[in-house]
Amino acid sequence: MDGISNFLSTMSMSMARSNLQTDASLALMKNFMKADENASTRLIESISEAAPPADGRGALMDVRA
Repeated sequence: MDGISNFLSTMSMSMARSNLQTDASLALMKNFMKADENASTRLIESISEAAPPADGRGALMDVRA
C-alpha cells in the first residue's frame, strides 16, 4: 500500500503545482491584456481628439474606385 500512497501523493502534488502555474500564467496574461486595452483606448482617444489643420487641408478626401 505504501507504493500506491506515494504515487497518489506525488500525483496530487504534481497536479496542484500544475494548477498553480496555470493560474499564475492566466493572471499574468490578464494583466497584459488589460494593459493593451488601456493603451488602445488611449490611442483611440488621442486620434479622435486630434483636430484637423486650421487651413482645411486634409479635411476632405476624394476617393475613386
